[in-house]
Amino acid sequence: MGDSILYFPQKELENLDLKEMSLEDLVALQEKLMERMGALSEIEPEDMDSEAFEQWSEAYEKLEDLADDVADLLG
Repeated sequence: MGDSILYFPQKELENLDLKEMSLEDLVALQEKLMERMGALSEIEPEDMDSEAFEQWSEAYEKLEDLADDVADLLG
């Protein structure tokens, strides 16, 4: 994908209190995270030295970390 800066909205995923979420909400969140990670994977910049890749990587890591936290709670 070129060197354009990527924007992938994640504001709604900030400051979530996972421990207060119901099982159903956690499962729904896990599905949403998997979808977003899949979508991000499809637009991964080829140039690993670009600013776009750095931003993509940070966004993907945030999703991955949150998905790990949800998976831990789901057991």
